[in-house]
Amino acid sequence: VTDHIGLFFFPHIEILRLIGRIAFPLFAWLIANGAHHTHNINSYLKRLLLLAVVSQLPFTLANQFVGAPAFYLNVVFTLFFGLLGIALIKRQLHPLIATIAILAIGLLANLLNTDYGAFGVFSIVLFYLFYENKFGTAVSQLLLFSVPFLLFVTNLNTTILSQFIRIAPSEIYGLLALIPIFLYRQDQKPRGGGFFYYFYPLQYACIYAFLLLLS
Repeated sequence: VTDHIGLFFFPHIEILRLIGRIAFPLFAWLIANGAHHTHNINSYLKRLLLLAVVSQLPFTLANQFVGAPAFYLNVVFTLFFGLLGIALIKRQLHPLIATIAILAIGLLANLLNTDYGAFGVFSIVLFYLFYENKFGTAVSQLLLFSVPFLLFVTNLNTTILSQFIRIAPSEIYGLLALIPIFLYRQDQKPRGGGFFYYFYPLQYACIYAFLLLLS
């Protein structure tokens, strides 16, 4: 919400957007956490896809006020693709086949112009692969989140790699999400997951209503 308040109403207050960078890694980790504990990953996939479809209209209506592309899919589609990659891993495919499949899913996320695209898919999959390894989680996410930042500071942001991982260098602030993630205790059970299914599209509906009033 802090991120979206900054995006839609106070774009000149950069700190709001920087705080918002923490949100996606938390979502990505929660998908990996859910995939680790779920007894029915197909049902999980269906719920995410339904949420993505329901959220798309208010997402599109609100984002037209900030000059977003006409075809731009919300982040829940990215979460869905990330979970789909995890589902393939859980099928115990050959590592090479699974890797190629996940790269293909990332490319598809980019082609469909989902929020965070391939980068988001890879982050989710890495959170799952290193779910019980804090050091591996920290290193893999650090490497992934550093790519767009390094491409930017080295003026290599026109390379093929930058076209594949199309996010802003400021996303590196998202690594702060590792602090609450590592403080999570395995005996805790995340609560309020159902609330998120309603909250995500409703916030965009509210933002769109406020933007209409202001305009």
